Amino acid sequence: MFDTRVEICAHSQERDDYNERVDELVPVAVCFAQRTEAGGRENLFASRILHENEIAYTIRWRPGIRPSQFVRDGDRTMDIISVHEEGRRKYLHIKVKRHDAEDKG
Repeated sequence: MFDTRVEICAHSQERDDYNERVDELVPVAVCFAQRTEAGGRENLFASRILHENEIAYTIRWRPGIRPSQFVRDGDRTMDIISVHEEGRRKYLHIKVKRHDAEDKG
């Protein structure tokens, strides 16, 4: 059931040696998830068609996972849209949105 390795990441701002702000993604949790991809839709964005898919990751319940964080699946990093709890501290459903503009680089 849980066959996809994902990392939950959050932004961290620190200062370097020159007192400049450095933004980086720090791992909050590394876990295995069940990946479910819903049907996509097409949007006209900046004179081109943009394909979007919603992806839901189901993981075992963990505290501290919020929509302001990110899911890293392989080499792709996606924003968390929503987090839903199933049962009493049994599973978490994490929804992210993937679109092909990220794939083009």
